[in-house]
Amino acid sequence: MKSLNFKRKENAQLRYIEEQMTGKRSKRVNWDRIVYLTILALVVFFVLRYFYLNSFYITANGQVIFDNVNVSSTEDMRIERYYHKEGETIKKGDTLFIYSIQDSDLAELGNSSSNGVSWTDKELYSLQKSIDLNNSKIAGDRALLKSYKGQLRQLENDAILGAASDRDINNMKYQISRVETSIQLTKSETDVLRKQLKTMQSKMSEIADSETGEFADFSPFRAFVSPIDGYIANLYMEPHEVAFKSQIVLKIYQSDSVFVKGYFEQEDLKYVNVGDKVDVLFPDGSESEGIINRFYSSTVLIPEEFQKKYEPAKRTIAVDVVPAKGANLDLWKRYYKLSVKLEKRTF
Repeated sequence: MKSLNFKRKENAQLRYIEEQMTGKRSKRVNWDRIVYLTILALVVFFVLRYFYLNSFYITANGQVIFDNVNVSSTEDMRIERYYHKEGETIKKGDTLFIYSIQDSDLAELGNSSSNGVSWTDKELYSLQKSIDLNNSKIAGDRALLKSYKGQLRQLENDAILGAASDRDINNMKYQISRVETSIQLTKSETDVLRKQLKTMQSKMSEIADSETGEFADFSPFRAFVSPIDGYIANLYMEPHEVAFKSQIVLKIYQSDSVFVKGYFEQEDLKYVNVGDKVDVLFPDGSESEGIINRFYSSTVLIPEEFQKKYEPAKRTIAVDVVPAKGANLDLWKRYYKLSVKLEKRTF
């Protein structure tokens, strides 16, 4: 049998053909690694962001609110004409509307009523009565203001002894400010009523001095003028519609009294103080800076619009946030009664 073992010569050489490289070989892109690293980076980013926001920031829901004045009458009256529409800006002293008093005794203007009193006498009586009521209100507010100032002095003394906190003092100062504002508004309204009373008395004097002595040329209409600066928020009555006693005719928002009522969680109490700065985030993504102006000493139930379904109602810490110096007031006014987010640093 022929042997299958081959024996090569020691000087045997392998022949090969050197391959000529025609170009640079491209590296393959590892897409799996890129996708993996991208997902990992996103997860790490959001985890770090979550811990950062929860460790160094507290958040709260809020609602933009205006201080407002409701205009009503102490008697039944018929609205004759409005001089401003909803949303229009008004100044103190601007005529808002004209009206006439609805009274069965005034069926025929210029004549005496069934009880022998003319309608002009009733107008004068009504104006004087309103002035007297305002004076009584001012006197009551001044007495309350005096009491609040006495309590403030007591709190300041207690704070020296450690028996009262700065929060209690700031809250009392806010109450004093509110009473002082009420006094000023009532004084302004009283001044307007006195001008109307003086004008009517002057007109009646002119008519009494005339040869006829009749009231035919005296207008039965009265004008209501604005006691404050602001803008018309709502008109609740239509022209020629009768507004009954104490029924609201229109609402005026004070133009520079916008603020946000915020609701912080109770566990955030140690981070919330009067004078702290807060970032206000509006629904369109805009951002503005505010300052905590008031801290409510007692907790309040969170409004229904912020309450999650199927969860028990909870009590929160309520604060008032006013625009910081240089803030865009037009931005705040644009979102009246809309929800906003509040963010505050914990350090």
